[in-house]
Amino acid sequence: MTLTIATLVGGGCGHEASLRHETSTGGLVTYSVQNDGDVLSSAGRRDALRLMNDKCPHGSRVIKEGEVPKVSQAADRAWRGQMGTDRLWGIQFTCE
Repeated sequence: MTLTIATLVGGGCGHEASLRHETSTGGLVTYSVQNDGDVLSSAGRRDALRLMNDKCPHGSRVIKEGEVPKVSQAADRAWRGQMGTDRLWGIQFTCE
């Protein structure tokens, strides 16, 4: 039996990525990473690229990519780093 990402997502495992901000010509997709190796090889990135392809079936162009702050620095200081270790990665894109 072969499982695809769509099967896993449909099976209740949830999305690895989300379309955080959407415009008529693109948007911003985000996904969680735990270390630098996850940025390019995680299931979250594959899901993010699928979301971009769904939004832009004729192709897309990455405008900016990088780590997205999950909380403000003041909140993180107040909680003394207890906000968790997962990082949030974002890809801002536009449709071709």
